Amino acid sequence: MTALAADAGTTGSAPETRAPEDRGTLSIADRVVERVAGYAATQVDGAAAAPRRLLGISVGESRPDAEAAVRATVDGSVATVEATIAVSWPQSVRTVTDRLRAHVREDVRRVTGVEVAHVDVDVVDFATATTPVRRVQ
Repeated sequence: MTALAADAGTTGSAPETRAPEDRGTLSIADRVVERVAGYAATQVDGAAAAPRRLLGISVGESRPDAEAAVRATVDGSVATVEATIAVSWPQSVRTVTDRLRAHVREDVRRVTGVEVAHVDVDVVDFATATTPVRRVQ
C-alpha cells in the first residue's frame, strides 16, 4: 500500500498545456482603467479632484481626498485617458500636468498591463491651501 501511495502523485498523464496564443484573451474594461487613472491622478503632488460642476458652474471646492474625474477608452491593450483636475495654488500647471501624465501612464501599465497612448488633462480650478473665512461687517 505504501508503494501505491507514493506513486499516486507521479503516475498518470500531465495536464495538457497549450501555447499562450491558444489560451484565450484578457480584456480590461474602460471602467478599470478609469478607476486606476483617477486614483493615480490624485496621488500627484499639486493635483486634486476638481469641484463638482452643475450647468458649468463649480459647486463646492476641490477635493484632494477623492478620485479625479477620469474617462478612459481602451482598445485592445492601448488606452486614451481624459482627466479633469484642480491644481493647488501656486503650483505650476505645466509641472503638475506633466507629472500627472507620467504617473497615470506608469500606474495604469503597472496595474492593468494596458499602455496609455495619450492623457488629456483639463484643469478647471485652482485649489488654495486655506479658504479665507468670510466675515459680515
